[in-house]
Amino acid sequence: MHLNEDLCIFELVDEAGDPVPAGERCAKVYVTNLMNMAQPLIRYELTDELRFLDEPCACGSALRRVDDIEGRTDDTFSYPGGIVVHPLIFRSPLGRERAIVDYQVRQTPRGATIRVRASGAVDLDILAQRITASLARAGLPDSEVTIERVEAFERQASGKLKRFFPLSPS
Repeated sequence: MHLNEDLCIFELVDEAGDPVPAGERCAKVYVTNLMNMAQPLIRYELTDELRFLDEPCACGSALRRVDDIEGRTDDTFSYPGGIVVHPLIFRSPLGRERAIVDYQVRQTPRGATIRVRASGAVDLDILAQRITASLARAGLPDSEVTIERVEAFERQASGKLKRFFPLSPS
């Protein structure tokens, strides 16, 4: 993907806000827009993980490129023993179910509780088994995953749907 650097400045940084070199995955991105005079954004923080690619694009564009966006770092779940579970563990199997329209994942001490809104049939037991297996591969053996079907979700005041709810630090 190309970055429109003629319209914005993109800074890929680590957790401390220090720049990361090309090829290294960042913890967050600072964006400063250059064209919006009505509402300028200066070093607006996005918690998306991505990395700059060094190689020029085959299309001939001079704009810098980034690797695939991994997702938000604030959606990761941390479990005892230093086990960190990336949201893709949940997003991938949930996204492969065509009937699932929306979902929310709430971290539990031993796994997750997932609520789904679906437009058709979904085998929730098999889906839970797939996610449990993925959690085991990520280092969380014997996890507990429950999935329930719901008709609607409560949305944030902005209208956005919050998908991931990590446990609150104790």
